[in-house]
Amino acid sequence: MITRLRKEQIKQLAKLHKNELSGFLPELGEKFLEMFYRTSLDLPEMFTFIEEEKGKVRGFVSNVTNSKGLNKKIFIKRPLRFLLIFLKYFISHPGQLRKFFTILTYPGFKEGGAELLSIAVGRNYRLKGRGRRLFEKSREEFSLRGIKTFKISVYERLPANGFYKKIGCRLVDSFDFMGEKMNYYEYKIKN
Repeated sequence: MITRLRKEQIKQLAKLHKNELSGFLPELGEKFLEMFYRTSLDLPEMFTFIEEEKGKVRGFVSNVTNSKGLNKKIFIKRPLRFLLIFLKYFISHPGQLRKFFTILTYPGFKEGGAELLSIAVGRNYRLKGRGRRLFEKSREEFSLRGIKTFKISVYERLPANGFYKKIGCRLVDSFDFMGEKMNYYEYKIKN
C-alpha cells in the first residue's frame, strides 16, 4: 500500500535509503537521513510516498516541486541539529569535506524545477512493480500540483537508467558530478 510519509516511518525510510542508494547523502548516515526526511515533512514543496507492507517500509520515492535552494531550505529548518551531524561526520571523515561543498553545486539546486529526488525499493522486494507504482504516484501528485514536467538525475553506472527509459523518461543532459557521469532525465506528464 502506498501512503504519504508519516513520522513513525522515518527510521525505516532512512535505513532503506542508506542501504539501497549510493552517493554522499547515505554516507552521512541514518541520523542525517532521519533529520532530512523529518525536515521534508515541514516543507510544502517536498512530498514523499512510502510503499508499506505489513507495517514495513519496502520502498519510497521523494520529490520536490522546486529544487532551487532546497539544500538551504532544509538546513535552515534545523541548523544546529544538521551542524552537529555534519561536524561529527567530518571529524571522523575529514577527506569528505570536499564532497560536501561539491554537492552544493548540484545543478538542480541552482536551476530549480520539479524533481524526483530519490526512489528505492528494498533488495528483496524488487521486480514486482513497486518502483513503477511509486513513480506513478509521484507523477499523479506532480500533476495535481499543476506540474507538467519533472526531472530525475541518476549516475550513469546505475541500472536505474534502464528503469527510467522503460517508463518513458527522456535523457536530456549528462554532466560530471562528484567525479562521475550523471544523467538528467525528463518526464512529461500527459493528461
